[in-house]
Amino acid sequence: MSLDAEILDKMDLDTNWIEEFESVDNNYKKFYTEDIAHIKFHYVYVNKENNINKVKEETVLLRTPNYISREELIGILKRNNKLSDTNYTVLSILKYNIDIEPTDVVHYVKSNAEQDDAHDFLKSVKNIDAIPLNRSISMFQDLNNITIIFYEKSINDDRCLNNYTKRIYIKTIRANKRRTYRKTA
Repeated sequence: MSLDAEILDKMDLDTNWIEEFESVDNNYKKFYTEDIAHIKFHYVYVNKENNINKVKEETVLLRTPNYISREELIGILKRNNKLSDTNYTVLSILKYNIDIEPTDVVHYVKSNAEQDDAHDFLKSVKNIDAIPLNRSISMFQDLNNITIIFYEKSINDDRCLNNYTKRIYIKTIRANKRRTYRKTA
């Protein structure tokens, strides 16, 4: 039996370095890029006098990681375009996505962020369409958000839309004049 114990002792591998590596790696896990599974939406409601009425915040779980589909976005807009019996229209959609690489974090922190054009995290979404998101460092996941600015819709907007139809009246100038033709021989 003593031979078996000696053999087991020799076969017992030194796993201390693996445990050490995992403990060091746990310290850096927050610096690895990950898919964005949920994102915060901020809704800013602006009245006709250009004053902010209300700001709402909501966390949305994405169906597809790193991607907000057109259907999801339209559903969110329809759910939030009305506030206390006042209708609002979308003025702007802003995407704030921190997609800096882990190797660039130290350089970005040391450099002047205002002069660094390579890292423009805030982008305006031009069309109501799907919004792709880039992978983000897990430590910065909470900073990623979509801001939707709603502007108060005036009551006259719906009524005035019908008045934009230009009516064309056709007047016949020669309707009552008749031309007489002479017989030529």
